[in-house]
Amino acid sequence: MKQKVALVTGGTRGLGQAIAKKLAAEGAIVWVASRSAEFTEETVPRPGEIKEIHLDVTDEESVKKLFAYIMKQHNRLDVLINNAGTAIFKPILETSVDEWNQVIETNVTGLFLCSREAFRIMKLQGGGRIINIASISGYIPLANNGAYGTSKYAVRGFSKILNEEGKEANIRVSVISPGAIRTGIAVDQTGFDPNDMLDPEAVAESVLDIARRPLNTHIDEVKILPPKGVL
Repeated sequence: MKQKVALVTGGTRGLGQAIAKKLAAEGAIVWVASRSAEFTEETVPRPGEIKEIHLDVTDEESVKKLFAYIMKQHNRLDVLINNAGTAIFKPILETSVDEWNQVIETNVTGLFLCSREAFRIMKLQGGGRIINIASISGYIPLANNGAYGTSKYAVRGFSKILNEEGKEANIRVSVISPGAIRTGIAVDQTGFDPNDMLDPEAVAESVLDIARRPLNTHIDEVKILPPKGVL
């Protein structure tokens, strides 16, 4: 990963933070984006460093602005990790349209916007990797999980289509589908024991393993489950 430019959305905490640290430790130039960060043009990360920058993945202009800025600074983007996400866990009959849209806009539309802009850059430079964080909820139907589960099924489908479109341009699109991770989204749920959940570091290691592989290797999807199953 030395000298490679990487962007991690939702990268200031939880799994995204763990991924960013792994990439930086391997010598990558790492941008971590979140809505809580500020957009400043004062400091650019060097190899092995992490820089926070503002991004609202649901805002097309915000997405275009960030990717244009990364191109201005580095003239390339080698790895995009679409990690930004949100969740609402409740029965479908109790889910409002606003709640549904909030999840879909962040987890699906936001991922689409970031992937599209990364694809433009990677096609020009002759290749790159896009790694999308889905969920085991995108494989196994779970009650009280309508909006989130639907969004993760969509992430998996979109990723496969994007990979097909990127083959000739040497763009590889992979999916990581973990079970419950010891982060805010899962830990706050009633009945989940944090001790039974996946360590963010373990999932981040799998992301790193894909990110640093040569582009003549495509990893379609990796499922990672806690020892006791899905939770």
